[in-house]
Amino acid sequence: MVDAGDLKSSARKGVRVQVPPSAPSTAETVRGTVEHGDQVVTLKAAQKFAYRVAGVPVILRRAFAPDPTDALELIRDTYARHYFRTVSAVDRRRVWRALLSWPMVFVSHLWTYTRLNGKVIAERHGRSVPAQVADQIRLYLRHGILPRWYYIFSLYEERPRRHARDFLNRFETKLAIFRLINWPGSSPLNDKAAFAAHCRSNGIDAVPLILVARRGKLDWLGAGKEQLPPRDLFIKPLNARGGKGAERWDHAGRNGYRSMTGETASATELASRLREESVAVPRLVQPRMVNHPDIADLSNGALCTARIMTCLDEQDGAEVVAAVFRMAIGRNTVVDNIHAGGIAAEVGLADGRLGPASNLGDDVRLGWLSSHPDTGATIEGRQLPLWREACRLAVRAHKAFADRTVIGWDIAITADGPMLVEGNSGPDVDLLQRPMRRGLAAGRLGELIAFHLVKRKLAPPL
Repeated sequence: MVDAGDLKSSARKGVRVQVPPSAPSTAETVRGTVEHGDQVVTLKAAQKFAYRVAGVPVILRRAFAPDPTDALELIRDTYARHYFRTVSAVDRRRVWRALLSWPMVFVSHLWTYTRLNGKVIAERHGRSVPAQVADQIRLYLRHGILPRWYYIFSLYEERPRRHARDFLNRFETKLAIFRLINWPGSSPLNDKAAFAAHCRSNGIDAVPLILVARRGKLDWLGAGKEQLPPRDLFIKPLNARGGKGAERWDHAGRNGYRSMTGETASATELASRLREESVAVPRLVQPRMVNHPDIADLSNGALCTARIMTCLDEQDGAEVVAAVFRMAIGRNTVVDNIHAGGIAAEVGLADGRLGPASNLGDDVRLGWLSSHPDTGATIEGRQLPLWREACRLAVRAHKAFADRTVIGWDIAITADGPMLVEGNSGPDVDLLQRPMRRGLAAGRLGELIAFHLVKRKLAPPL
């Protein structure tokens, strides 16, 4: 395990220490976007195609498998039966392309991620590059785990590898299972302004809104004058995910506000800019929240949040099933998202105690950290303040959004108590399973997903 103190010590001795960014996504064989003639293939589309490729072995194995005998087999069986039930012509083309080209796509990903990570893992863990290649081939054919997720889930380590089948995959949760059990939920999780209003009307402690800018108009939601308050601000698009497009503007006294890029603007200028840009990208403005003093040293300036996943239980009450704590590192002082280069540590559900932290893991150079690489503050073994209150907030919030079966909550722990930042109806399982180094399907979440699939008559009883 790498300790941040060792990194700082190396830096003091004149050794240049660089914390690597999280690796590109699967399609970043093409880094970001790929131009093919007049067509621009976005990263999101490339990811969806990769998910379809990952699903090929699963549907083939389930086609010849006996009836499910446990929760995970039932989940995979349901996924396989819905594999061809696509929602658009574009998705249908992805399915057929995946069926025809999966060997070539797999080999491409195998080459990309083994070349990136193979030698590092061989040196750190003693797992030779040929053994890693053999692992990846076997795990893809058995469970649909592509090479990128071999490294994300630390399957080069013996214990996670022995339980590889227990890891839920984005290809089955994002494209099928979470959609099936959360449909036809209509509570406002995707519109951040409507989400904040829904929380307010249900008495849920959530980060307040100052204004919403859309279609060239400013909707001031706070009391008092229609002007930006003299305090630090956080601005983000209404419908973006993963911290994309978020901006932090710190109050700079008489000079107005200063962004993290050094840009300055008066209150009037910033409001005017928001009005103009809202024609293309609607945004909201919130006060910038600050972490509780007991965990302030785990922040490099960005707000740290706990991702707490809740799921409806057999009696339709909400239950906390997993949690991690997210922290920003390096030059990103705006958002803590792991997909934006941040790190995350597992949170013990019973006591709020943190495990070691890591980035997303598809680039393994950073490894595992017992301390924050920027501040030197201890992470592993640290106990979060107000943890029980944070869990109670997540459960209470789920009751206000009870038309959704599973939700991933982002909760900030502040001096004024836990505050809800947002909720996600398609929560990222990588973000949780990476720090946990074990699969969610083997625990309570797997049981509850199977229960709800049967309850909705999407799967036969076991």
